[in-house]
Amino acid sequence: REGLPIKTIDEDGMELLRRYRWHGNVRELENLMRRLAALYPQEVIGVEVIEAELADGRSAETPAEAPSGEGLSAVVERHINDYFAAHKGELPAAGLYDRVLREIERPLIIATLGVTRGNQIKAAHLLGLNRNTLRKKIRELDIPVVRGVK
Repeated sequence: REGLPIKTIDEDGMELLRRYRWHGNVRELENLMRRLAALYPQEVIGVEVIEAELADGRSAETPAEAPSGEGLSAVVERHINDYFAAHKGELPAAGLYDRVLREIERPLIIATLGVTRGNQIKAAHLLGLNRNTLRKKIRELDIPVVRGVK
C-alpha cells in the first residue's frame, strides 16, 4: 500500500501479536506493521524482531523511563544503531534514508495537526512547510484528516 515490501510473520510472532495488549488498538498494530516492513530486510519476521519493536514502542510511550536528558537525536541514533545491530553484520535493504524519514515524518505531522486542532494552515506554518506541501504529505502518508476539531 505504501510502497513497502510484503512480509510474513512466523508462527511464534503471530502468537505474540495475538497475546499482546494493544493500547493503541488498530493504529498501534498498523504502525508496528509499517515499521516491520520498512526497517527489516528479511521476508519472514520472527518473534525476536517483534519483541524488540514492541519493547522499543513501550519505551517511547513512557518517556519517564528514557534516560534523563536524552534528546530526540540521541533516541533516533540509539534506534538506528539497534537497527543495524539487528542485521548482524549485513547491510539492510537500500532506501533506508527515505524509510527513516517516513517513520519520523508521519507522527510529526499527526502530532502537529493535533495541537493545531486539524488546522492545516497553522500546522504548515508551525512545521515551516508550504500548506500545499503539507497537504501532499498528508495524502502520501495516508494521514486521516479531521476538520473543525474543537
